[in-house]
Amino acid sequence: MQVGITGMVELITNIMARLPLLFSICWILAAAPALVQGQSFKAYVKAAEEALEKKDYNAALQHYAAALEFQPGNVDIQFQYAEIARRFYAFELAEQYFSKVVESKEGSRFPIANYRLGQVKKSQGKYDEASAYFQSYLAGAEVVEPYATLARKEIITCDWAKEQEKQPERIKIENLGRKVNTDYSEFAPYPLGDSLLYSSFRYEKQEDDYKPKRLVTKMLYQRGGSRGRPLGRGFNEDNLHTAHTAFSLDGSRFYFTRCDYINATEIRCAIFYRNKDKRGRWSTRAVKLPESINDPNYTSTQPSIGYDSVLQAEVLLFVSSRPGGPGGLDLWWARVEKEENAFSRPSLLEEINTEFDDITPFFHTPSQTLYFSSDGYPALGGFDVYKSYRGQAWAAPQNLGAPANSSYNDIYYVLDENGTSGYLSSNRPGSFYLDEANKACCNDIYRFEPIPEEPPVRDTVPVVGLTPLEPKQPPLEPGIPTRLEDFLPLALYFDNDEPDRRTRRTTTKKTYGETFETYLSRRPDYREAFAEPLEGERRDEANYAVDEFFEEEAQKGYDFLLRFSEILLQRLNSGDRVEIFLKGYTSPRAKSDYNLALSRRRISSVRNHFQTYEEGIFQPYLESGQLVISERPFGEAEAASTVSDALDDLRNSIYHPDAARERRVEIVEIRRQ
Repeated sequence: MQVGITGMVELITNIMARLPLLFSICWILAAAPALVQGQSFKAYVKAAEEALEKKDYNAALQHYAAALEFQPGNVDIQFQYAEIARRFYAFELAEQYFSKVVESKEGSRFPIANYRLGQVKKSQGKYDEASAYFQSYLAGAEVVEPYATLARKEIITCDWAKEQEKQPERIKIENLGRKVNTDYSEFAPYPLGDSLLYSSFRYEKQEDDYKPKRLVTKMLYQRGGSRGRPLGRGFNEDNLHTAHTAFSLDGSRFYFTRCDYINATEIRCAIFYRNKDKRGRWSTRAVKLPESINDPNYTSTQPSIGYDSVLQAEVLLFVSSRPGGPGGLDLWWARVEKEENAFSRPSLLEEINTEFDDITPFFHTPSQTLYFSSDGYPALGGFDVYKSYRGQAWAAPQNLGAPANSSYNDIYYVLDENGTSGYLSSNRPGSFYLDEANKACCNDIYRFEPIPEEPPVRDTVPVVGLTPLEPKQPPLEPGIPTRLEDFLPLALYFDNDEPDRRTRRTTTKKTYGETFETYLSRRPDYREAFAEPLEGERRDEANYAVDEFFEEEAQKGYDFLLRFSEILLQRLNSGDRVEIFLKGYTSPRAKSDYNLALSRRRISSVRNHFQTYEEGIFQPYLESGQLVISERPFGEAEAASTVSDALDDLRNSIYHPDAARERRVEIVEIRRQ
């Protein structure tokens, strides 16, 4: 083999050149590629080594997986496969294959495997098991530096991490959900009034020779709890990464980063800004910071702005891989001068940086506190968030503890104006992911808020003769109706000519749930067909419109139907007699008589929902007449002007969100006795 084990460890250790954007590696850890006729074990190993030389680690991983199909017991390949999986945050996969190496008869040839197994155990919060493997490494015959020193530190850190997990939680953390987060990585949150700015690593690079196309990052915003959408006015590029957010103290300057690939996976970043024009709009001209900040040979990224009370000046903090620091990515700062695009010479935050990676700075000006993430201090695992108070010198960094930190990567910590609530990005359990084999692939954005302190418990004297109060029911999710009438009109949406295509039957055996699940799986088809002829921001807007329809209208309709059914059952159990009125609508692609039959089939599927719900729990009420389902006349409502009735115009007659809105059944009225 061309790559020796020692060289492999060194090579993998430097994978991704420390990931300047720190949005995690979000390539799909797909199953091994299909074995090509005539391909051999040696061919796949050679292909993997060539991919490593090109720093195409995703391809290398898949080629090694294919090689393992030929020789599943090959310990050399198991080790290399595990090494790449570890760096891809595929901890379960890495744990599986490092374990195979350690337990094999040839395990002594890979003394570092015990140390690596300790790392992946710790990354999953398995601190006792991790400590045992670090000790196994130290007890081995071939212990080398710096791993010996690191292993001793990790054993101490594992004990400390277990104690941290026992501490009472002072904040609660919640995933922002699908309106912001996707199966890819979302990161760099920045609260601004009623909006949240953030970055998302999920867009295909439009001009790319790689197969499949690589992804780029774009900046998005969420306003008032709506679904996030890309920034306009040319902020985003189709072939470059655009990420991160920071504003000048007076709000007139918007800092961000742009990055480009320098090989298959590595990227290099530079910091830019835009100023507000006289009309208060952001200019379309992006100004690149001078080379004193943006060294062309190194990455500069993750800008943060604050007011330093010691320097009595506005300062820019940023992250760079430039030389001069102790190692890895380091934190730097520069004074913002009054002249346009003028900054003092950057200085290293010497009291803060470690020989590892120190990243994602956020300076909270009111408290003069710097928050940042690092993998160079004792940590629960991966990157942890730390804080350092700005006095005449920077105070020793303090770990924020759990649950702000976890055994996974916790980065991009930022506070609201109130200084107690905020956001962070993490790949902890509960985050969405692309592939079952790599559940920690991708970062999501989380909201955190302080937990109110419990009032002191007072001694109480029971009062004879009083009935104890009924325990209160937990509140429902905000926005979820609590009465049947509050759901109206409840719209349920259908795919084109569904259920049961190309028929004039007026009934179907399918339930609405069955037809909806099939419809939901077609969302990628709708995105592709509706956005295909468009480019740039218009394409992004088209994809957003499709996603918004499926998530905010179609999915919400089905979720509301299930909740409606729960409340309906409660009403029937309490003795109410309920009549439900349904009305069907169709898009204008077919003639009225065909549409009438299609509308009735759709109503039939909704009837079937009530007949089969919870294994037929409504059936006795339907048979007794306590529950009646009636129909209103077929809806010949005028379609929106954007909806085409041309059969050859599939984009506008089928895939346009306005056309999708026409294909529905509504619960339009409830009568109760």
